Amino acid sequence: MSDTTPQDFDFDAWLDGAERPERSVTVYQKAGLIADLDALEEQIQNAEAAEDLEPSLTEVGEARNLRAKYAKLAQQFHDSALTIRVQGRTLEERAKLHADNKDLEAVKLGAVVIADALVYPKATPQQVEKLKTVIGDAQFSRIVAAYNQANNEFPVVSADFLPKPSTRDDGGES
Repeated sequence: MSDTTPQDFDFDAWLDGAERPERSVTVYQKAGLIADLDALEEQIQNAEAAEDLEPSLTEVGEARNLRAKYAKLAQQFHDSALTIRVQGRTLEERAKLHADNKDLEAVKLGAVVIADALVYPKATPQQVEKLKTVIGDAQFSRIVAAYNQANNEFPVVSADFLPKPSTRDDGGES
């Protein structure tokens, strides 16, 4: 608890340190690898089933080799990740951006809006349009959703994803 009282609180200092909400989302450059990973998953399951049914007739370690190939492709997919960060805008800023670009068609206006909100990586509206084309609607919609969250959701920190500490009351050790 702070010892600050209403009489000595420095509101200007607090305002100087205030920040707009920002959200981030991860997208993947090598999302095409998902099809290869799906095929490998099926091959691994088939190889494991064959090894279980007739170990003497199957190639020794086939499933193990396929799992190694899967791990290598999964790493390539993971390494292609890009975390995109967007910052919320005020209603006035959004209205001005729309008014300044009222002659643009919806897709181009959307690219202008997202480009304006990008904190990382910085991009032009043309790059945002290309991004949408190359990563597809599913991934791009997550960027748009992050932008909408930054604009419309109250910033809350949640630790619900963290493991719960065990206590003596729940049978765990402390």
